[in-house]
Amino acid sequence: MTVLVRDILNRLDARYPFAWAVPEDRVGLQLGHPEAPVRCILVALEANEEVVAEAQAQGAQLLLTHHPLIYRPLPELREDQGLGRLVAGLIRAGLAVVACHTNLDLAPGGVNDYLAQLLELEEVKVFSGVGREPCFKLTTFVPLGYEDRVRQALFDDRIGVIGAYSHCSFGCRGQGTYLPQEGAKPFRGEAMKLSRAEETRLEVLVPASRLEKALARLKAAHPYEEVAYDVYPLHNSGAKLGFGRLGHWSRPRSFSEAIRKIKELFAVPTVKVWGRPPAEVARVAVSGGSGGETVTAALAQGAQIFLTGEVRHHQVNIAQWRDFAVLEVGHFESEVVFMSEWARQLEELFQDLPEPVQVRVSQVTGVPVTYL
Repeated sequence: MTVLVRDILNRLDARYPFAWAVPEDRVGLQLGHPEAPVRCILVALEANEEVVAEAQAQGAQLLLTHHPLIYRPLPELREDQGLGRLVAGLIRAGLAVVACHTNLDLAPGGVNDYLAQLLELEEVKVFSGVGREPCFKLTTFVPLGYEDRVRQALFDDRIGVIGAYSHCSFGCRGQGTYLPQEGAKPFRGEAMKLSRAEETRLEVLVPASRLEKALARLKAAHPYEEVAYDVYPLHNSGAKLGFGRLGHWSRPRSFSEAIRKIKELFAVPTVKVWGRPPAEVARVAVSGGSGGETVTAALAQGAQIFLTGEVRHHQVNIAQWRDFAVLEVGHFESEVVFMSEWARQLEELFQDLPEPVQVRVSQVTGVPVTYL
């Protein structure tokens, strides 16, 4: 079966739900046809003419970006203007364009979780929440002796997790009945004969963004030809969703040491510092891209430095700050570091598609800003 753009969209929506994007953000399919075939995807922070040329050279059919191609309505589409020329080039190249923007910022394992990991922060939490992820209870019925096989297939870092406890499940025994029809290949019993089986009812909690993956794993690990399962929506609140992450370094670092490390990690020659930083830093907040709206929350929750891409002047109030500073590394630089990790996640996300899809990372990493 040929993999189509809509198949990619469905996988992305399950992992980084488009519904999580903030109001008026532009995410999902922005250019192209949902029924177009996809064999190769190029991942880039944003689309520009160099990236389009690279995608063509790589033989890609889909360009997957973090920044939306079209963020505001276009008053006209003229090829003598930059965006119009770019859109026209994409159409001529037959490239579909899909954006995962603020939904990728919010998603567990997305941009901001990765930045906290890159900075080696510990006990990381969301400090600027905008809601909680919906949860489901997945229930299935497993023949005796196969419970652990199914459990282990389902569990990961977020499936079967309750607070500080992982590998959580519940099981109870009962008897199931089934009558295989002609042509069926039952695990136990015979066609056209009523069978009874001792089974375990197995239950696990699954966050919404992992439900599709959980069902695929269940069907792959379960011994039955037809897997019986139920999915129940829950009122339980799932993981907190938000833009900023707050954590701490196991060993406090001098501010100068912190700056040196940040320059190295984000490959920047300078860091813009707002405020009066402490001599020694332990508690760090981070938010990729434009983090100005979360400065107050970072300060209120005890951060000593807040690392982000950019802020606006009116979003900071340095006159009142003591032992706190906002560090700007550049919008582009704060997010482009995630692209290789995103490609790795996508390879895993797409690995069981009916046909293999190549995922490649754009090597166009330049930003049109020069420090003189």
